[in-house]
Amino acid sequence: MRRILTALLALLTGAVVAVVAVPALPAQAGIWHEYPSPANRTCSDTRVYNGTAYQVCLEFNYARTQVRSVAFVNPGAYTNFQVNLRLWFGGGGADISDSCPTMTTNASRACYTAFTDLSRPYVVTQATFGIAGAWQLPVRALDMRLSAKQQERDNWCGPGAVQTTLATIGISAPPQSELAVKLQTDETLYGVTMPGRIPGTINSYLSDSDWQYKWEEIYVANGQTYEAGIDRIVTSLSRGRPVIVLVIPGKLPWWNTSTPTLRHYLTIHGYGGVVHADGSVHPSTFKVADSADGSEHSIDVDKLLLDNANLAWNGIDTVAIVRT
Repeated sequence: MRRILTALLALLTGAVVAVVAVPALPAQAGIWHEYPSPANRTCSDTRVYNGTAYQVCLEFNYARTQVRSVAFVNPGAYTNFQVNLRLWFGGGGADISDSCPTMTTNASRACYTAFTDLSRPYVVTQATFGIAGAWQLPVRALDMRLSAKQQERDNWCGPGAVQTTLATIGISAPPQSELAVKLQTDETLYGVTMPGRIPGTINSYLSDSDWQYKWEEIYVANGQTYEAGIDRIVTSLSRGRPVIVLVIPGKLPWWNTSTPTLRHYLTIHGYGGVVHADGSVHPSTFKVADSADGSEHSIDVDKLLLDNANLAWNGIDTVAIVRT
């Protein structure tokens, strides 16, 4: 079954790139630069056409209060390339278009916008690359003005993830002690936060007119239900609403200890993927906040959902998420 799922996602996010119609050029024009220094970024996967690798990223300043769009190109040989960039914000925020004109080289190059204040509920960048005379499917990255929180007790990953979610939405984050009481974390056997208690707790701080949270189990042993579950995660993120997912933490790439019986909550707050001709987005990477230490990580969608979250809740092929 895993081979079937892998084949399905390979069709969605594989390196074979369809050619699209030439988009209109933005009014502004930028210049190609050398690669900028490493930074906190949320990126699409690297895709390849005609031996040339390319991707787009949202790049944040240290304080995570400003953001810019960066398009990366890494040619495998002398070739020509160009890019059209767009950076926009949900909720009627700024909408910035830029482009870097055709260049021929075998050197890595980057095209980027100026830094802009990061506003809620979310920010998106999209890049359409022209490589060797052919326009590629657009690549996209989405993220939020994350306010990551570290859990204050060993068993308070649930309160930490809820606090992160509320703060990221822009709500004054309640104390974790208050959230732990509402979630009944310390009243449950082994001090576990049950996923079914999370939506009501989050919704108690939201207005009735806001997107309301719910929890569900995604059956991942079937390709169609797995894909539909990913779509629902993307829908929530595209509303500027983080998604909480239950995982087996010892399987996470950044954990260095095995934890077969331990369960843990992560907060998904961004994604990177490709935009297909019908406008649908197929993410290949999620950006997550880990309440264990308040850190951010990029992780492959399959790695997170199939390897880390699968079996975490009830021991069968399902993933427990909390989303709008």
